[in-house]
Amino acid sequence: MDALQKLSDMLSLSSAVAQQDALNPAKHRNTTAVLGCLAEKLAGPASIGLLSPGTLEYLLESLSSEAHPTVMLFALIALEKFSQTSENKLTVSESCISNRLAVLESWAEHPDYLKRQVGFCSQWSLDNLFLKDGRQFTYEKVNLTNINAMLNSNDVSEYLKISPTGLEARCDASSFESVRCTFCVDSGVWYYEVTVITSGVMQIGWATKDSKFLNHEGYGIGDDEYSCAYDGCRQLIWYNARSKPHSHPCWKEGDAIGFLLDLSKKQMIFYLNGHQLPPEKQVFSSATSGFFAAASFMSYQQCEFNFGAKPFRHPPSVKFSTFNDFASLLPSEKIILPRHRRLALLKQVSIRDNCCTLCCDVMADTELRPCGHGGMCMECALQLETCPLCRQDIQTRVRLIAHVS
Repeated sequence: MDALQKLSDMLSLSSAVAQQDALNPAKHRNTTAVLGCLAEKLAGPASIGLLSPGTLEYLLESLSSEAHPTVMLFALIALEKFSQTSENKLTVSESCISNRLAVLESWAEHPDYLKRQVGFCSQWSLDNLFLKDGRQFTYEKVNLTNINAMLNSNDVSEYLKISPTGLEARCDASSFESVRCTFCVDSGVWYYEVTVITSGVMQIGWATKDSKFLNHEGYGIGDDEYSCAYDGCRQLIWYNARSKPHSHPCWKEGDAIGFLLDLSKKQMIFYLNGHQLPPEKQVFSSATSGFFAAASFMSYQQCEFNFGAKPFRHPPSVKFSTFNDFASLLPSEKIILPRHRRLALLKQVSIRDNCCTLCCDVMADTELRPCGHGGMCMECALQLETCPLCRQDIQTRVRLIAHVS
């Protein structure tokens, strides 16, 4: 707390400071980024002390129309992270931030990719954090009629942000967040495209149900034997947590990345704006079916998926199928609820006795050896490498006879 107080006194932040050095946005971008990192790492009483009236004024002023979009973006992310603490959330909400964000959310489809990030984060904050009286939630008005495949909001690591269309995703956490598509393929030739919104580290490609998302440990798509990923920032192909360089230049904002899966030839082909790499085949030594489109995101990264609901920018010359032509979703399955509404529904769910403590669905019938801890189903137990109670390594999993009272 003493160090934070010294930092606050040294920066002496205020709305006037935010208006200074308008021609040098890098200083304010760095300041807002550091504030966001501190707020995330020190969520709780420490962040309450850090969000002084001057700091709040500074961050709010950084959302003004005179600010550079990159300063707006990191100021908004900082306010979001401060609001992980309930006292701060109330303070920020009372500042009428929702009025500022209501203007900025119109940038969600902006052709300038930096402004598009501001629009995406503004819309997400209005839906999930800083609610505005009389404003209709985005999921209630978005047209999903022609969308039959999207990112699976029920099969995603905890901090990834997914747009109400289910086709755009962003990570602003310090962890490595992952998501899969709702549609799975077992045979044939399939293709999808991704538009790069940010040019940083993302691993995008194909995964199966056996792939594990370990966001805090940094394991994502391409980090196990059941997935393979294209990394256009570091110019690498990832498989089984090992990488090899590819010949494409670094991707940049607006690039179209293509992903072709040929299950008859057992190969994957990656494209950058229509230019293909040699086929990748190593994943098929461990997996031959049950593939999903999937992606993992480092901090401040964002991209948009096209599963065939609109024309592809660089379709391959071979004959292929699209997820959108063959998948189907019920209207209720297309809804990506804001987190507060999802939590409200979870509170209403009645969990029956003797169900798995991990999935809260299937009957708990499995014991871990050698520690002897149970309370989970076999499907969940098979995804564990260590016991969630004692952290001891798991040697075997034994299915027990379940008794229902």
